[in-house]
Amino acid sequence: MHRTALRRSTAAASLAASALLLALGAPAAIAEGETEGPPEQPFEITDEILQRSITVYDPARSITELGGSEPAEDEVIVLEADILFPSNAWDLSDGAAARIVELTAEIPEAATVQVGGHTDSLPVDRSQYDFDNQQLSENRAQAVADALTAERPDLTLEVTGHGDAKPAAGGGGDDAGNAADRRVELRYGD
Repeated sequence: MHRTALRRSTAAASLAASALLLALGAPAAIAEGETEGPPEQPFEITDEILQRSITVYDPARSITELGGSEPAEDEVIVLEADILFPSNAWDLSDGAAARIVELTAEIPEAATVQVGGHTDSLPVDRSQYDFDNQQLSENRAQAVADALTAERPDLTLEVTGHGDAKPAAGGGGDDAGNAADRRVELRYGD
């Protein structure tokens, strides 16, 4: 009986030590077929994230010199693709679609809007995906256009994918430059 009590005491101590290690963040042994930790949750796009990710440019205030020519008359709304879309995908979240539509309230009725999709110059891994940067930019531009059409049928939309042909002004091949290159632009004029 003494040995049984000792075994129970040792087992209880071992269980308590394991629980303490788990509570302190020590990795537990993973049984075959199991994954470590909880499954990844999908990235949630909040209104705060969307608000920080959308920049409205007024060319008259933003351009100080452009080869001696006058600034363009177009208004430009730049939507950061990294916030609107998961990596290598073109499905908008409900929150993103609603925010895009909100931004179009300032676009005059019956205006023509150019919706241009852009990517960075990093190639898409063709062993994992059956599209390239050009197709990705076209599909992202179309996703934004579809969201606009649903709420603003008065607008005439011209949808174009530019792939990596038109990098952003600050693009430079580093992480920040690549992120700036991944965007959808809405252009409309007077």
